[in-house]
Amino acid sequence: MHQKAGAPGMARTLADPRHPGHAGHPSARRKRRLSLVAAVVILGLGTWLGVRELTSPPTVAVVGDSITALSQQSIATSLAQAGYQPTVQAVPGVKLGQAEPTIRRLAQQDPDDWIIELGTDDAGAGNALWPQPFLAEWQLVRLSRCVIYVSVSPHAGPVADQINTALAALARAHANVHVLDWGQLEYINPGWTIWDTIHPTSAGQAELAALEVQALRRDC
Repeated sequence: MHQKAGAPGMARTLADPRHPGHAGHPSARRKRRLSLVAAVVILGLGTWLGVRELTSPPTVAVVGDSITALSQQSIATSLAQAGYQPTVQAVPGVKLGQAEPTIRRLAQQDPDDWIIELGTDDAGAGNALWPQPFLAEWQLVRLSRCVIYVSVSPHAGPVADQINTALAALARAHANVHVLDWGQLEYINPGWTIWDTIHPTSAGQAELAALEVQALRRDC
């Protein structure tokens, strides 16, 4: 009898909506609503970040010597119009070893792609020590999605052939490496260079910029 008499009271207690443990208690409902809102916000933020990442333009770091310096405006404009976000760093007369700090600094920004136009001044000076900085710079960019090396004109000197051979070997060994054979193209198109057959005319600057965009689209 005592058990039966006590059962209704217990039932009323458990069914009382004011009981803290009851699922229908206002604080419990409020917690569920807050959890639902938080989940929606997190899901929406994640989706927004994903879309933003997908729609961000690919970044391209361009490093070079006087050839790139003369063509800098054409290169930057052409890349931007093609949907890329370029950073162009070019110094006339710079050799491979001298360009290493610039490449190291740009590598910290983790660009998607690289265009590297170096070696002409090493070839012109007959610099036999070019392989060491060449390999050091490759180590800085090797994990990037795509690296396009611009070849050196044979007119620059005997070392040009050595550098171009190294570029070709690097491209054969690594799927993310490609060579834009500007050295040969400018060699057979005299209207693209000034009297020294190395530095580009305004027409050559536009051609170099267009070829770099084409190489990115085709190879990267």
